[in-house]
Amino acid sequence: MGAVAALVLGGTEAGAAAWDTCNGTPVKWYSGPAVYRNRCSIPDSGNVNAAYWNGLRQWDDLSHIVSGYNVNAATDCALDHSDGQNEIGLCDRASIDGNNGVTYSVVGLCFIGSNGIDEADVCIASDLDFTPRIGSAFGTSGRSTFVHEAGHFFGFKHEGGHSILRTSPPHLVTGGYESSTLWPTNAQGMNTLYGYSVTKPNLLPSAMGVVGDVAQTLDPSGTKSVCRGTAQSVKFYVGNLGNAAVSSYSMRVRLSPTAPPNGYYESTNVVGTFNHSLGAFSEGIYSLGFTVPASLPFNTYYVYLDMDPAGAVDELKENDNTTVSAMVLRVGC
Repeated sequence: MGAVAALVLGGTEAGAAAWDTCNGTPVKWYSGPAVYRNRCSIPDSGNVNAAYWNGLRQWDDLSHIVSGYNVNAATDCALDHSDGQNEIGLCDRASIDGNNGVTYSVVGLCFIGSNGIDEADVCIASDLDFTPRIGSAFGTSGRSTFVHEAGHFFGFKHEGGHSILRTSPPHLVTGGYESSTLWPTNAQGMNTLYGYSVTKPNLLPSAMGVVGDVAQTLDPSGTKSVCRGTAQSVKFYVGNLGNAAVSSYSMRVRLSPTAPPNGYYESTNVVGTFNHSLGAFSEGIYSLGFTVPASLPFNTYYVYLDMDPAGAVDELKENDNTTVSAMVLRVGC
């Protein structure tokens, strides 16, 4: 088992969770908000419904501050503001000035002491694609927009770095079936404002990173021709959005002719294994070296990274430990 290579690309671009303050105290929810789903635009099942739940739970599963999840009547198609309800629904893009999503927050005037959020309504552009994305997808995602706007719902502002709250797409995704997620800097903000309900790590990789505040795939997207027996390398982001460190865990690089998502669940053709550690809310971009096996059949291979493939680390979630590079290898000599 090898050591993880040195940081490449100068590490990750610095970012930090941000929120408004009133007299030095955070503007946040001081009592658990009840959420109302706009059933007219977000039905009881399907991709939009799954995107809605993922958007909220990526944040609330860390702190459990939402007091209730409610559903408005299917005949109530209006998404009203300042009506005492925290409503989430889809809107025509033109009604939100061409944006992918908008969060309308109602906050009282700041006088003496602290000030909280009184109401927040979220509107997501209805023309977005809400299907799950694979780990090397690059662009705008309706599912990630739900996660982004849910961050504003909980009081967080835009930030730079490797974050779901970047000002504009492309969205950064992990692997697994549900690739739209928040990242360590977002999770650290949630811990600071609301606290975690449990103490655990959560490992997650990405084929994307932020370099010079530009979100990009860490390896060029496309097919690279290689020969058996040659030394190669692949770049991945790895992070821990949990509030507990992992002093030691394993990760592996493997090659598979199977495209994601099915390729996420395989375990053959392991070409590199590594020992690593990650502190709470820490992250980095790494170059992982391997040799193309001399006996590997000629074929086209996807390059996967598995973090903690044996499941030895007790994590907050266990379905986001594998992703796939944007680089595909063609073994033909």
